[in-house]
Amino acid sequence: MNCKIIVIMLLLAGDLVSCSSSEKKPPSRAEYRQRIEQWHARRAESLRQEDSWLSLAGLYKIAAGRHTIGADSSHDIVFPPEAARHIGTITRNDTVFTFRSGPETSVTWNGEKVTEKTLLTDNPGRPTVLAQDSFFWYVIERRGDYYLRLKNRNHPAFRFFNGIDHFPISRDWRVKARFQFFEEPRTLSIPDVLGNVYQDSLYGMLNFTLNGKPFRLAPLGNPRTDNQLFIILGDKTNGKTTYGGGRYLYIAPPDAEGSTYIDFNKAYNPPCVFTSFATCPLPPVRNRLPIPIQAGEKMVNLQN
Repeated sequence: MNCKIIVIMLLLAGDLVSCSSSEKKPPSRAEYRQRIEQWHARRAESLRQEDSWLSLAGLYKIAAGRHTIGADSSHDIVFPPEAARHIGTITRNDTVFTFRSGPETSVTWNGEKVTEKTLLTDNPGRPTVLAQDSFFWYVIERRGDYYLRLKNRNHPAFRFFNGIDHFPISRDWRVKARFQFFEEPRTLSIPDVLGNVYQDSLYGMLNFTLNGKPFRLAPLGNPRTDNQLFIILGDKTNGKTTYGGGRYLYIAPPDAEGSTYIDFNKAYNPPCVFTSFATCPLPPVRNRLPIPIQAGEKMVNLQN
């Protein structure tokens, strides 16, 4: 599975897979409902952390060359007005990024003031994070393009966030599925909100039934090596009671007999629900179910 997607989704979702693909004794309906409620509570709490998707405050594509940064409108990269007017510069030389602080503003890295710093991106590994007051930023790579991602610990979205409503919890939405392996991995085309389409490996399909009808989903990840699989899900609730760009879901890999479970009660919102500065993948054609999945998270409204 694409490593950048794994990092993005795990940061957002936290503890998403809590049940193995096989269970000796399934929980009672009351116990199951309590587990899912706890999962939703943990999910909401993770979004209240200062480094969550709610803190996103900007996304700026970085071309080659030198770019000035600050809240003043004269800069190449204009930060929100609450930031310092003149922060410094970022220079891109191929895949090398260098930040230089301006004389008027204190910029820190790991709590220490910096005047010049080479910036590591998020691919591979952890990016270099710089900060000024409540703002912090770093360089991300998405399908060969580079962006400066800006976050704000005091973002107004935190004040407006009151949790995430969800459909009534029902164990009927936790369905058994069988993983059908392909003889050789195939290619799955995945669009994203930036207007790009990228390719990922598809090792097989998940076959399951709902209300007596057969359906299939294409999960990302290698079921033989990964500890969870990732589903970008579209359904007939999208654009009505759920986000128009679909929802996400993690499941356990199949067991030795090829069986696993899809728990639609854990279908959750992509980062793009909370901010216009995320880079969310959208459901591939194979994952747009022709029925409403009335389980999992509903749409969120933030006044930001």
